Amino acid sequence: MDHQGLFETITDSAVLLDKAGRIINWNSGASSLFGYAKREVLGRSINTIYDRNYPFPKLIQEILTHQKKWQEDTIFIRKNGIKGHCKSHLCPLQPNEQNKAIALLIHQNISTYKKAEDELHKLRNTILDQLQLSLKGFWNASTLLVETLNNLDQTEKKLRESELRFHLLAENATDIISRHTPDGTYLYVSPASKSAIGYNPDDLIGKNIYKLIHHDDQPKVRKAFTRRREDAHNKPIIYRLKKKEGEFRWFESTIRLIIDEPSRIISEIQLSSRDITDRVLDKKARLRGQQLAHVFRLSTMEEMASGMAHEISQPLAAIVNYTRGCVRHLENGTHDRDQLRHVMEKAVAQAERAGEIVHRLKNFFCKGQLVKTSCKINNVIRETVSFIKSELSSSKTKIDFEFDKDIPYIFIDKIQIQQVLLNLIQNAIEAMQQSHTKEKRIYIQTKQANPEMIEITIMDTGPGFPKEIMHKAFMPFFTTKAHGRGMGLAICRSIIEAHGGQFMINPNTTSSSWIRFSLPISI
Repeated sequence: MDHQGLFETITDSAVLLDKAGRIINWNSGASSLFGYAKREVLGRSINTIYDRNYPFPKLIQEILTHQKKWQEDTIFIRKNGIKGHCKSHLCPLQPNEQNKAIALLIHQNISTYKKAEDELHKLRNTILDQLQLSLKGFWNASTLLVETLNNLDQTEKKLRESELRFHLLAENATDIISRHTPDGTYLYVSPASKSAIGYNPDDLIGKNIYKLIHHDDQPKVRKAFTRRREDAHNKPIIYRLKKKEGEFRWFESTIRLIIDEPSRIISEIQLSSRDITDRVLDKKARLRGQQLAHVFRLSTMEEMASGMAHEISQPLAAIVNYTRGCVRHLENGTHDRDQLRHVMEKAVAQAERAGEIVHRLKNFFCKGQLVKTSCKINNVIRETVSFIKSELSSSKTKIDFEFDKDIPYIFIDKIQIQQVLLNLIQNAIEAMQQSHTKEKRIYIQTKQANPEMIEITIMDTGPGFPKEIMHKAFMPFFTTKAHGRGMGLAICRSIIEAHGGQFMINPNTTSSSWIRFSLPISI
């Protein structure tokens, strides 16, 4: 797992700061705690979230100089104006030339704990007031005094126990913390269950978690619950859990198995679970991807077919009439050579007219007006991949990027280039599914080929493109798919050539099949 992945797995709020106290990075825990999305806070002072200004530049300088931490109970203000309490921990980081972050700021939400602590202090003060009144009224009643002192000791014990429990909840305020027997029965559930799935903790104690898990997801959950070997790289499991109202929601759970060392028997299962339904569905990205794919697959076909049929029908009809007339003259036996030549010249003229129409339609469709803007191709690729995240997830396909970070800006029609990328990625997904490839993986590489051009290469772990049909690859309506239309690669090449680039396919001759296209660099 890379540093970014580790940073995002921190349950608490985690913020990276530069030497001036400005925010460099912001994880999902910070967004959840303070209500700001990452894009809203990047580059702003960390004092944005506090109720007063702390001298962070000075504090950062001190912890870097003395290699020590700074810790303080602080009051934060959420985006909606609600205040809360948190423990702020400021730690130095090793200098890194590629990363401006030199300090890590961790926030632990103790608002619930503070509220409970205040209530408990009030309760304790109330008890002490009652004790004082009792002492004043019954100072000579030693038996009653001893009983009251015993009650006070019991109250203080409960205060300590409550303090420990609230400390645990403060560290996982947005997650459901639960303990289970090996068969899945709830032993303990944190109060977060009420907001997450609609059940109070008391409703779940004694019930089995499998009654709430979707039937299709139960096998993988059972497998995770019976794994006896500890593995530091075990990934969280993702499954569907039924809410009290009947709706299934996607949850991600980190599992900790308590194993009895002598017997190697699982004695308890502990879960930390969070609702990730919005992340799984990603409705907006999926809708954008579907709309763009729909435009790519249907509208261009319909426009091209209807336009070609309408404009070519007239010269073709004329050619047929001229040719039939010549045939009739020849069949009569008596014909005028000059007249036949004149008619055939008219047929040739109509054929040339049909060719011009085809050429003009091709130029209009592929090399017409492009709406070009200055773009960073790496960003265009990432955005395009986000459109089909749901399709990648359902097909269990992974995408690896190998980007040239110093690649220059290019001047392109962003939508058309995204159409090309979508077509090639979807072709790769379908090819790997049809060949039943075990490890479905797509590699996308960008680099600057020369001072004038950049190259984008797409490879996958599928069967590749057979050499035998390379001469047909760009023929309209040729396809190897059962339900394909055979226009994808032809349109892709036309779009790239309209931008002044080249489109190339390397067939699968040496287990290295790829598709590569080039685009000119903006001047």
